[in-house]
Amino acid sequence: MIKIRAAMVAAVAAAGALGFGGAACAQAALQVLGGDGTGESCWRAAKATTLQFVDSSKMDARWKSDAISACDDALHSAKLDRKDTASTWVNRGILEMSRERYANARGNFKEALRLYPDLAEAHVDLGSTLINLQKFADGITETQRGLTLGSKEPERGWYNLGIAYGELNDLQKSYEAFRKASELNPAWADPKQEMARFTVRREEVQQK
Repeated sequence: MIKIRAAMVAAVAAAGALGFGGAACAQAALQVLGGDGTGESCWRAAKATTLQFVDSSKMDARWKSDAISACDDALHSAKLDRKDTASTWVNRGILEMSRERYANARGNFKEALRLYPDLAEAHVDLGSTLINLQKFADGITETQRGLTLGSKEPERGWYNLGIAYGELNDLQKSYEAFRKASELNPAWADPKQEMARFTVRREEVQQK
């Protein structure tokens, strides 16, 4: 029996416990142009909260409350088709997430999935909400489902997976998820900042 040495990469904490405390981010808002205009207002407000360089201090409680009211008006107008209605629930959930009302957001994303079970962004956002609620394993499952269905900004899902795996102390998968997020969007600084908290070393393993 011949033993062959192969190299593997292991990620380890740079200095003690990593202490993953960052919030999982939302997927991009879903465009809604139908109906009486309130659906579009809801979409544009949700889109603003997911811009990478938005100054969140300018988004006060009144602005977000008004935006959520626009979402509610759109949902109650009965002028949206099924896809736009599901998308509006996603956009409303993103706004709730921006206020850290994760339980409310979870309900919004589940309603979107009830209407449109294969809506990738709803799965990724539900996964993000679950991660923020510290339901890490469930969050991973939902996020992976959304990525499989073809989410439009997969780097956000991979970033969230990095947080979830880190909280579950699977540092190898955490590092690889952050690296994937960075590869998908090299201009995004957050995954690189998380990767900088790891030390990557090369280990020898034996294969029969």
